[in-house]
Amino acid sequence: MAIKLHQLRALVAVADHGTIVGASRALFVSQPAVTKAIRELETDIGMSLFGRSVNGVALTRAGESLLRHARLIVGELGRAEQQMAMERGAQEGRVAVGVTPLAALTLLPDAYARFRQHMPHITVEFLEFHATKLQDQLRQGSLDFAVAAVTESSADSAIECSELLSYPLAFAVRANGALASATSLADLSDAEWVHSDTTDEYPQFVTDLFNRHGLPVPRRITRCTSQSLMYSLALSIDAVMAWASHTLELVNTIGHMKRLDFIETTRAARLHLMQREGAIHTRPADYFIRCIREAAIM
Repeated sequence: MAIKLHQLRALVAVADHGTIVGASRALFVSQPAVTKAIRELETDIGMSLFGRSVNGVALTRAGESLLRHARLIVGELGRAEQQMAMERGAQEGRVAVGVTPLAALTLLPDAYARFRQHMPHITVEFLEFHATKLQDQLRQGSLDFAVAAVTESSADSAIECSELLSYPLAFAVRANGALASATSLADLSDAEWVHSDTTDEYPQFVTDLFNRHGLPVPRRITRCTSQSLMYSLALSIDAVMAWASHTLELVNTIGHMKRLDFIETTRAARLHLMQREGAIHTRPADYFIRCIREAAIM
């Protein structure tokens, strides 16, 4: 059995677009060529990779397994081709960066400005996902690297994580709202607590916090992974909003939120650089990482 590169490219394209038609357009080849590549691949491995669905085609279990390898192979070959083109003097290239909201509000703007000064022709994509999805995208080679807030519980042995910065957790309420007069944790038992943590650690933190003080645990602990919605909620409802301290400073420039300094915590939002273990970066990706590290120490 000898799996061929064009077969893997066809597999990835069909999986991404859901139809032979979409894959043929993405690959700039005919529909029969895509169909032939998939059928030959299925014959070579002796298993079906796709089945019919109401929306087109769907991966079988074997197809999902092979797709993970195919994405990585196709992605790495694309990076190798890009690097060789740059060695020949080409100025164009592409970098795909995974992010979580904290990265977008802290390190990335300065790092990107520095990157753009020296590499103005490189195409850059910023893709926002939660940490688990970012890890999956890194394993498959869909991202060059990621800058994300991750926790120890979400660590993945296939992903290298190096801490860039740490921001203490801060709490705030509407400055003109009913909770602005709160002076102790007891005043917040009936309040709604809103956070952006994608894990279950924050609800447990709130539970432990109130238990330690012998107080009833708040019944409404709301997850909101959209930073724009978090900001809108902070202005619209009476709730205790949990922010990274740096983020709170950014969104509270006109003083419409009141920080609750009496809530003590050792929790912090930790920003990490995430890379697939053993990844070989292109020159633009490597330079962008250097810009991020430099921004982190400024």
